[in-house]
Amino acid sequence: MKKESVQAGWKWLELNDKSGWELPDGPVMRLVFSLGHNPKIKVYDLGCGIGRHTVFFAEQGYQVYASDISEDAVQATKSWLEKAGLVADVHQGRITSIDHPDNTFDLVVSFNVIYHAFRPDIIKAVSEVFRVLKPGGIFYGTLLTKDKSSHFTEKLNEVVDEQTLIIKGGVEDGVPHFFSHLDDVFDFFNDFLLEDLVYTEVYSSPYNLENVLSQKGWGHFRFLVRKP
Repeated sequence: MKKESVQAGWKWLELNDKSGWELPDGPVMRLVFSLGHNPKIKVYDLGCGIGRHTVFFAEQGYQVYASDISEDAVQATKSWLEKAGLVADVHQGRITSIDHPDNTFDLVVSFNVIYHAFRPDIIKAVSEVFRVLKPGGIFYGTLLTKDKSSHFTEKLNEVVDEQTLIIKGGVEDGVPHFFSHLDDVFDFFNDFLLEDLVYTEVYSSPYNLENVLSQKGWGHFRFLVRKP
């Protein structure tokens, strides 16, 4: 690694349109069918952003806990919960240090979060999730990915190494992004049981063959793993 690993949060106050970050993700919502509606279920939203999944799980009657590195995100989540008349334990924190005892949670969700770090911090974050999950508990989240043949450009971002860059400017200014390959996924979750793995690519317009082909090779892994 060419420089010390960093963690940084989004500048949520600079995001004008937050509507896309206020709707819970569909696959996250479907986790309720696996969990059932037992009020004793404990859910942790690791990297909660402005609260879309924290609020959703609180609405289901679960015992919900959440954290984010951004104090603005934490305050936004608390405000949303208060307005909705819901309760959750929300605090500021890093993905590499979860302030809860071993074997606490039935589900940890970390959606578009743990890849905002260098590889050593991702490994540490995954180990922390493993620690706080109950045996049989579920970890659901996403990882950025790119083909090994796709290369970064330093034009807009700071390239740290062949899999890591730091965004320059905008709401993600200073935020690292790690792009996993398939073998990284199996390395990260070696201690878990891998139950579901989906690769998705999202293309921006114009939707013609040439433009879509130019965007191929960059996407996300959606993973669902279980602690043995």
